[in-house]
Amino acid sequence: MIPLIGTDLVPVTDRFDWFTDLVSRDVAPVRIGCPDPVAFQARAGTLELDSTAFSMFEYTPVQSVRTPSLIRRSDPEHYQLALITGGSMMFSQHDNSVALNTGDWVLFDTSHELESWTTDPAGVRHVMLRLPRTVIPLPSDRTDGLLARRLTGGGGVGDVLRGYLLSCARHGGRIPQADRRRLDTVTRDLAVTFLAHHLDRQRTLPDETRRTALLTRIDFFIDVNLGDPRLTPAAIAAEHQMSLRTLHALFEGRRTTVAATIRERRLERCRRDLRDPALASWRVADIAAHWGFTNPSVFSRTFRAAYGAAPGAYRRTELPAGPGGGHAERIVSGAC
Repeated sequence: MIPLIGTDLVPVTDRFDWFTDLVSRDVAPVRIGCPDPVAFQARAGTLELDSTAFSMFEYTPVQSVRTPSLIRRSDPEHYQLALITGGSMMFSQHDNSVALNTGDWVLFDTSHELESWTTDPAGVRHVMLRLPRTVIPLPSDRTDGLLARRLTGGGGVGDVLRGYLLSCARHGGRIPQADRRRLDTVTRDLAVTFLAHHLDRQRTLPDETRRTALLTRIDFFIDVNLGDPRLTPAAIAAEHQMSLRTLHALFEGRRTTVAATIRERRLERCRRDLRDPALASWRVADIAAHWGFTNPSVFSRTFRAAYGAAPGAYRRTELPAGPGGGHAERIVSGAC
């Protein structure tokens, strides 16, 4: 998970000032009011990618204001796309006002006056994506029309983006620095596609941006459904309302087929589980079935071709020595 720091590490008398400084640094300078600064609690964390960044915030009720003087003092010229993951709040910007609840999206930016306040007595939680204006290939005058409006799921794109961001939240602390630039491109393309849907301006997106965003959505669908033996190229094409030929054309740049992608990811999940001491009591055939392989003999041959050993032999070699490892040997001695 993205490492979070919180007010529990800060002296009670300094908590509110600490949070104000954190928001001003990670988002933009704001003026924050709080009904009870001594009782105030918050946690926050940020994952810097490259041009974009992903943040998580949890806090008890506050009111935030970004004034013209604060904008003149410092304006990073960023859009912020936020998903409310708990509680409720209000946003007001660019002559728009909106009440937000769990599951709602909202776009705001650092270049306009802004006011927000928590409406849930228990506080609010949200994830937020920083998008510099310079990386958004959409007309800024039209994009500004989305500020402080409730944004829906976007015909499925929002669901993909939501799953992606929450996955980043869970695993962000383990993402190597070398991988963050690649994630930056994926993050930006997904967010742009989401916003373009709301502008009904898909044609304004560069071809490569559309292709990358669509592939990311397909990748997400494959990963979520790997365990379903009915996951096939035809099923993927139908889910994404495209022809099978179009789907295969999308994968040409990867120098692999759709079927090979499914097979390789299933094999990798099986290999991971065969090495996991927590799953030592599972039969090899059960692990294979869990990841969509319905024929144990086919799975064994495919696994051997990929990794140079039958699944059972691989497991006996890779499981750590000890009670779990020995138990695994007895379990799989006659399987695969």
